[in-house]
Amino acid sequence: MPPLRGGWWAAADRAVDEAGDAVHTARLALGAAERMLRTAQRADAADEAAWRGDAAGRVDAATDALTALAAAADSQREELAALLMATGGGGLADRPRIALTDAVSGALLALTDLPELRRTGTCGRLACRRDPQACDHDLTGRPGLGAPGPSDGHRPGDPLDRFVRARDRRCRFPGCRRRVPRGGELDHVRRYPDGPTAAGNLAGFCSTNHRGKHQAPGWAYAMQADGTLTVTTPTGLTAVTEPPPY
Repeated sequence: MPPLRGGWWAAADRAVDEAGDAVHTARLALGAAERMLRTAQRADAADEAAWRGDAAGRVDAATDALTALAAAADSQREELAALLMATGGGGLADRPRIALTDAVSGALLALTDLPELRRTGTCGRLACRRDPQACDHDLTGRPGLGAPGPSDGHRPGDPLDRFVRARDRRCRFPGCRRRVPRGGELDHVRRYPDGPTAAGNLAGFCSTNHRGKHQAPGWAYAMQADGTLTVTTPTGLTAVTEPPPY
């Protein structure tokens, strides 16, 4: 039996009321969203104004390099100077290096680059350097790739310095995991000039253990040609560290 006519009107009236409530709720949500958007826009505008007013904004607005340098903060000038030092004033001061490693042990065998690979893989004649694939000459006696040779004097040359830092990376004192600092802290295991300035006699240390090596009495250090370091305590205990594998 169909419902009375008044029942349909009551249901329709309730539906209209519910729809009105939904529209009202939606309008409230839309109003809240609009207010949040205006707040975010004001915050963005304030951030932009603050940025434009500080050193970074003044550098960005500069019309030439001198104006940018004048507007930069001291810390920014220091960072720029460090970048210029690292890149030789705009170009790479040092070519990217290729690390050749032992496939089994992961030990670093050599640091090289594409020009050196080309020189090593040819006889050295000009025509063969220009077209390495065409070189079919006997390469017997040609120097291969490996650790750089010893340096004259106490300070390692740049190739040797790069190689030892790339080989060790972290402090070689047993149990220490600090990174070897970018400058200094390469130490002669057997003191110079009794020991050479060579890969087999240089080890990377953190600053603390570098000082301890020289100031703590009774400790003994010995290194093998492959970089394996043996440390002996005054009581006779020994610990061995190897360069970390790649």
